[in-house]
Amino acid sequence: MERITIEVVTRAVGSVSHCPHCQAFIDGVGVGNRIHRADALAYPPDVQAEWNRLMALIGRLAARFPEQLFIRLTDAQSPRGFWLALRGVRRYPAFLIGRERVFGYDEEAVVTLLKRHGAQERILPMI
Repeated sequence: MERITIEVVTRAVGSVSHCPHCQAFIDGVGVGNRIHRADALAYPPDVQAEWNRLMALIGRLAARFPEQLFIRLTDAQSPRGFWLALRGVRRYPAFLIGRERVFGYDEEAVVTLLKRHGAQERILPMI
């Protein structure tokens, strides 16, 4: 089965990496994860909560549609995010498949969009 590409546009919470050589050194001495964690925790609590809510939603979608989704995360403040804003994507999070869009955290609306594009919900057995 071909994977469905769903693009999620949001304000991304993250950290800037260094050049590959420096990042390898920073990771090698064991401080890379601490730096990235500290950067992420520097965001205001409401931004962190919004990010965690979105990540939980994406996790549930991946679990409901195993091996069927290719999830592309786009930072709304990136050049692509700006391009999408010019095309009408100005509320976040936005879930895009082709030209169809769902805005907000309505999981069932996103599920409906996925099913309209051929995704089949599967319940994996509990281990």
